[in-house]
Amino acid sequence: GVEPTEYLFKVVGRNDFIFGPEPFINFRYIRDCVVKLNDVNLYVMRLPMPSSVLEQPRFRPTYEKKHMHHNTSSSTHDSLASANLFSSWDAKAPTSSPALSLWEVNQPVTLDVTELTNVTVPPERVKAEGIREGDDVYVCVIAELCFGGRSVAAPQRTPWRALRHIAGSSRAEHCVWGPNGRITFDVQLSDVPREIRVCFTVAAVSSDRFTPDVAESGAKRLLEDTEAKQEEKLADLVNRMVNPIALFAKATGVGGGGAADGGSNAAAADKLGVFFLSSVNMQLFDHTGRLKAGVLNDVRMWQSDARANPIAISASNPDPAASLCRLTLPRYALPVVHPGGFPPERKRRQLEVAHQDRMLDMDLAVRDNKIAQLRHIKRVLAMDPLYEITPTERILLWQYRADLTRRPKALSKFLLAVDWMSPAAVAEGHQLMDRWATMQPVDALELLDARYADTRVREYAVACLDTMPDNELRNVLLQLVQVLKYEPYHYSALARFLLRRSLASPHLIGHTVFWHLKAEMFSPYVSERHGVILVEYLRRLQSRRDVLRQVHVVQLLLNAALRIKESRKDERLTDLREALQKIEFPPSFTLALNPTFECTGLHISKCKVMDSKKLPLWLVFRNADPLGANIFVMFKAGDDLRQDLLTLQMLELMDNVWKGAGLDLHMIPYGCVATGEGTGMIEIVLKSDTIANITRRDGGAQAAFSEEPLMNWLRKFNRTPAEVEKCLWNFVYSTAGYVVATYILGIGDRHNDNIMVREDGTLFHIDFGHFLGNFKTKFGFKRETAPFIFTPMYAHMMGGPSSPIYAHFCDVACEAYNVIRRHTNMLITLFMLMLSTGIPELQRAEDIVWLKTVLLQSASDEQAAKHYRQQIQLALENKRTLINDYVHIVAHT
Repeated sequence: GVEPTEYLFKVVGRNDFIFGPEPFINFRYIRDCVVKLNDVNLYVMRLPMPSSVLEQPRFRPTYEKKHMHHNTSSSTHDSLASANLFSSWDAKAPTSSPALSLWEVNQPVTLDVTELTNVTVPPERVKAEGIREGDDVYVCVIAELCFGGRSVAAPQRTPWRALRHIAGSSRAEHCVWGPNGRITFDVQLSDVPREIRVCFTVAAVSSDRFTPDVAESGAKRLLEDTEAKQEEKLADLVNRMVNPIALFAKATGVGGGGAADGGSNAAAADKLGVFFLSSVNMQLFDHTGRLKAGVLNDVRMWQSDARANPIAISASNPDPAASLCRLTLPRYALPVVHPGGFPPERKRRQLEVAHQDRMLDMDLAVRDNKIAQLRHIKRVLAMDPLYEITPTERILLWQYRADLTRRPKALSKFLLAVDWMSPAAVAEGHQLMDRWATMQPVDALELLDARYADTRVREYAVACLDTMPDNELRNVLLQLVQVLKYEPYHYSALARFLLRRSLASPHLIGHTVFWHLKAEMFSPYVSERHGVILVEYLRRLQSRRDVLRQVHVVQLLLNAALRIKESRKDERLTDLREALQKIEFPPSFTLALNPTFECTGLHISKCKVMDSKKLPLWLVFRNADPLGANIFVMFKAGDDLRQDLLTLQMLELMDNVWKGAGLDLHMIPYGCVATGEGTGMIEIVLKSDTIANITRRDGGAQAAFSEEPLMNWLRKFNRTPAEVEKCLWNFVYSTAGYVVATYILGIGDRHNDNIMVREDGTLFHIDFGHFLGNFKTKFGFKRETAPFIFTPMYAHMMGGPSSPIYAHFCDVACEAYNVIRRHTNMLITLFMLMLSTGIPELQRAEDIVWLKTVLLQSASDEQAAKHYRQQIQLALENKRTLINDYVHIVAHT
């Protein structure tokens, strides 16, 4: 007889299989067919290999964990041998003890910046800063002690040093401080958390600005003065350089205690006469929990026109020609280890006294009123992830910490209230976290933000994520790969989690993680960290050859795309086909866009070059399945797809949220993958056209003011009553989905050439170059004044503003808006976790405030629905949208 376990279903045209005890509806392909009313195309085939081979590989590190991660839980303060403290500044003392507890060190955080080599001020910086070529430049090194993206002590700096005739010169210079470069922070070493980091920035000022009141002859004499005299003459500038409010608030727009943005500050720096040359972040403890000591010769800096960004990855520049900052850290008689567990009693008493003092300083109206305190806490817990808790709220959250443990969502706010510069507070925070009510995985994502730098907290978040099924985990992989940059070391719980889940599900999780990592390998900031993870993944992956073939095919296509960019317009198609003809593809290969697409080559005669600015390639691949249809892909070279990728992820996430609420809005979050710097693949949605093309063919640019073009076009493909009805509702629901999604995400640069309609009436948007309210301007005026695109042509499709179908559309759109409002925190968290990507319109937490603005957090559903109906009316009545569409058709005719 036939044994069912020997057979499985294969999706026609894809490397997608259905097998096992799961119900049919649990498979993504089946669900998509049901939702879209498509036929289910499967055929039965015998298992090509024993079922045991289909068992997923397990992640087993080949290295000893003890060599990679210092086990602080066993190395408590009490277990570490006590020893007298001897610093190499003074003397050395022999001892037989293996290590010294950090909590036995009684001195402030101190280091020496001894030398800065390979310093250059390149011509482009000379021009940008408006200084003269050949000028002398004075430099100093600013150091900040940071944790979780915040300064925990006043910034310190070295004395100024002169570099002669360096401005615009190709010559690299160096300056020496020796013992004069000592940096001492007003923080005790025994109080710092293990994840503490020092952020270094090289600041510079040209000689004429350094002494603006001295004439040229006087400047020459000034160069002969001692450093002390020079410092004396410019005390004001020096003070401003030391003062975090004067320097950093002015130069970066951020206060000394606030989260950093690391953004450009050319205008403010010009006012001060000071500009920045380079920066680097360094962890004070190594990956084993040992305090770094002695001479460090490997701290190479990154060229930057901004202060060091405290949330940027801690990594030295691998370029041997980069500026090198030579440091000397104190040596002790024994290696100093950051211990786990509770600190000595004196540290605990310090915490209690400090908390009592803060309570006494609290506003009397709150301090003696428990009801007011509880009301305060309730309000804080309802706030979104962007909310900055006040000092009073920190005190109250700590005061009621034991009561909050029963509320899973309260953990993120409580952890912000922990004093991470108090070892006793940290130990108690860890203890409470271990018995806290378990967070839902989607809520635990917030704990992977840069503000939560503590390793134990991040491990807790990863443990919560481990309960996520693959289909849900896949939706947040973009963020998880990005927040790897917030980990202090390559080896982390998050890296291990991504490896383990990637190997357990290589086609769904592994494929996505691989390309998210691979796409950023061009960046020297992350290439080492990403490279380590990629190597570990490929070493353990049974199907690694399939992945390497994907990489090879992407490179072949990139070579062809780059060749076309050099061709004349009338020769592009011929050159493309010649280039594709020369490519020797593997006999079969899968695509980076989707590993279920298996191909055997290209239909070269059907490939073409698109007309848009970056000349993307329209490629038609031959399906390896003889029963499968051709596979259509757009290959882009020269476009940063990261913003498209994030927007499409949000559209898919909104689609899932709506479906979970019983609302199917027929969204089309088409496939997209970034494969490298400015390169990637996009799924082509067949049987569709842009509204610009539809309008142009119906009467030229003038038809942009007509209501008929879209209706006329859709009539060609929908003739029977059933087709017309299906087309109408496809349009109504998809339009509702996209007007809500584009409004919430603040999608800009919307016009009739990046809005498309499928032949079945489904509307969708493409090309997401601007979001979060960054709308295009012309001569200082906003080109887009409508809250979203909804023209009279759309309303006409629904029978006009007085029709019941239009009224139903408004009801659906308002319901969709309110459904997303209930998930505001999730949206904000996902955007916050993307702040490290370098996307120009997503650099600072302030960029995400747009979401809070449009989602009306404090409004009721009724108030929000009324507001959104007003937005629909504003969009419908907006004439500038029609003028923009008209101009766009004229410009592209």
